[in-house]
Amino acid sequence: MKIIMIDAFKPEYLEHAPYLASLTKKFQWGELQMPPGHEGGMEIFFRGQSDKIALFFKKDNSSLRFVKYLTFLDNFGKAGRFIIDCLINLPRAIRGYELFRTGNIPLKKLHNFEFSINKPFYKIHGIEYCYMGDLDRIGHKYGTKSKEMIIAIKKVDRKVSKMNFDIILSDHGMTDIKKEISVPRSKNCFIDSDMARYWGNEEELKEIKKNLSLREGKILDWKYKNFGELIFIVHAGTLISQNFWQGKIPVKAMHGYLGKEKDMKAFYVIKREGKKKNLKVEELHKIFVEMKNGK
Repeated sequence: MKIIMIDAFKPEYLEHAPYLASLTKKFQWGELQMPPGHEGGMEIFFRGQSDKIALFFKKDNSSLRFVKYLTFLDNFGKAGRFIIDCLINLPRAIRGYELFRTGNIPLKKLHNFEFSINKPFYKIHGIEYCYMGDLDRIGHKYGTKSKEMIIAIKKVDRKVSKMNFDIILSDHGMTDIKKEISVPRSKNCFIDSDMARYWGNEEELKEIKKNLSLREGKILDWKYKNFGELIFIVHAGTLISQNFWQGKIPVKAMHGYLGKEKDMKAFYVIKREGKKKNLKVEELHKIFVEMKNGK
């Protein structure tokens, strides 16, 4: 079974993708609603459920606890961060885990957190998986309507046209940044590009909530508190400035907002006759299982 995942491909990109557009004339396809945040959508596609909303979650006795002895490396800029990323990713590579950069996460905080992803979700027996990440990278750097993006979409489209597949899908859409805001920081917080996550006692969280601009986002009720006891997610098109990922130059486009937002809708097409049918990723998971089992 062959799965092709095109990171950050949203349905409106079909305008620049003639091959993928042609598939929608004869096969079942549609918009795909993913959960809010990051990382959970593809786990749901492969496994049917997910507790994930972000790459990092808070954990006592984290595998990254050794970083607290290396916080001085924050004083060495990119060189210090490169050393940290190598030390973190070497054992992960040996175990066959996904490899990640740690962005600008302060080292004085990093040792309190753990990666939410270890072995890739797609490592399921009998699955041939192809990942294409250019659109995500270019969207962040240049924006969704840039000439660079249009060129990249056409390039991906030509590449896919030469490949066999059973399911093609994306993991999320993307929207251009229209506004930047700041959020309060605390001793126990994690500031993503689109979410601010906090841990603390009732009084601390109450004070933080008072200083959040609820006109720019909403409080997200997330069952799994290791990802945040108070989670503030901003509206699509808003970027939290001075977050733990971007440097001095902010991204031009972002994702991870509420899955119901128009620009956050992902895309799918199944190699079987059908018409347009918008789905939640949980529904596509059931189709994936049926196809994998030969039904």
